[in-house]
Order: sequence, then C-alpha cells, then structure tokens
Amino acid sequence: MKRLQRLSEHVLAIGLGCMVIMVFGNVVLRYGFSSGITFSEEVSRFIFVWITFLGAILAFAQRAHIAMETVTRKLSPLAQRTIPIVSALLMLGCCVLMVAGGWAQTVINLNNFAPVSGIPRGAIYAAAFVAGVCLSLLILRDLWRVLRGVSVDQFEQHSSTE
Repeated sequence: MKRLQRLSEHVLAIGLGCMVIMVFGNVVLRYGFSSGITFSEEVSRFIFVWITFLGAILAFAQRAHIAMETVTRKLSPLAQRTIPIVSALLMLGCCVLMVAGGWAQTVINLNNFAPVSGIPRGAIYAAAFVAGVCLSLLILRDLWRVLRGVSVDQFEQHSSTE
C-alpha cells in the first residue's frame, strides 16, 4: 500500500510539473511573443482533471480529508461505532454513482475527440471512473476494519504496517 501511495505521489508530481511547464510556457509565449501553443492549454486541462481525482484518492488513503472527529468523540460509544458504518455506506453509494456515471460518460465520449490534441474526451471522464473504483476499494477496506472491531483511530497504525 505504501508503494502505491508513493507511486501516486510521483505521478501527481509529474502531472503537476508538466501542467505548470505547459501553462507557464504558454503564458510566456502569449505575452512575450504574441503566440501560444493551443495544445498545451488543452492537455493541461486534461491533466488537471486527473490530478484532482488522483489527489482525492491519495488524500482518502492517507486519511487527509476533513473529518468531524471532535463531534463524533462526544457521542455515545454505540453512535461512535455506528457512524463510520453509515458514513462508509453513504460514501459507497456516491462511489457507485460516480463509477456508473464516469463509465457511461467515458463510453459516450470515446469517439468525441478534443479539437487540438485529438485525445478522446472520454479520457477526462475515465478519471471519475478510476477514482470511483479506487475510492470504493478503500472504503470497503475501512468498512471491513470497522466491522472487525478496529477503531477508526487505529486505521493509521494499520496503514503504516501495510
């Protein structure tokens, strides 16, 4: 798991670096030489979408998203055990919608090509599909841990040993 997270971090860094170079280069060309590279504008948009979704997966895996821990810790022990289960089921429902919608849009837009780069527009929607699948797997892992009796606070300890 740690290797996948490191690989994801590297992919995100490379994507961000490429996007910054393309956008900065385009700005310099536009204002300095009254020209530009339209390819870089289009591709940087595609990369931005993928960075956003991959970053969300990585943040979820590292438990870096905002949580309501101060509220849940003040609840009864039964509520503290129930809330992670209900939360996981609601998130899984959202992921099912994201996977179904992402897949449908990917298939619909596979033959719709971006005008400059020629990249299928389905590549943008594939990011939602990939994110939905990955997040679902992570949520199912966390749900399995909760059902086995591992507290949410212990997730970080389990994650560091994987």
